[in-house]
Amino acid sequence: MKSMKAATIITVLLLTGAAATFVSCSSATPTDTPGVERMGRSVLRQYGPELWTVLGYRFANSQMGDEWMILEVALSSAGGRTAKVTRENVFLSTPDGNRLPLPTQKEFNEAYSSLRSTIAKADIDRDPLSYFPPDREPCDMRFFVTPGAGVSFDEVVMNDRRACFGRLFFNVPGGIQPGRWVFGIDLPESEIRIPFELGE
Repeated sequence: MKSMKAATIITVLLLTGAAATFVSCSSATPTDTPGVERMGRSVLRQYGPELWTVLGYRFANSQMGDEWMILEVALSSAGGRTAKVTRENVFLSTPDGNRLPLPTQKEFNEAYSSLRSTIAKADIDRDPLSYFPPDREPCDMRFFVTPGAGVSFDEVVMNDRRACFGRLFFNVPGGIQPGRWVFGIDLPESEIRIPFELGE
């Protein structure tokens, strides 16, 4: 019985160590923003106390002049934590400091006909965002859905057992310009701020 308990403890320790190694993957490169790591040429990650966020902006970097920016986002939560992300708390800051809110599904529907070809291109030109522990159940982050293809939601609740993936659309009046943009999420106890450069 003692040997079985010891084996169980060792297994738990090994799994915990493996998860810690995964989370602090050596492929991550620090950026000039504390807490934000570069996982690839156009993939950034921030592990906050409430929310873990991975941002992919590969396609956005090819969208200069477009009036809708497409970003790929993945979310999860730290061990033992939950986080509710609402549409109204997600935003994008432009290089000149303007704050752009996450549009409503209605606004997306109205623009969809002009976005269809751009979305088709984005389906091809994207980076994988699977930088969470492998035991997390994948889920869809449905802030936006193709018109007629189901129901969108104004919030998503994250925990340490789920990893949700989705595409976010931001309306950019005047068109996307080169420079330093910031993806942000406001939370009750913390905030996500991920700066990224377009037009490099």
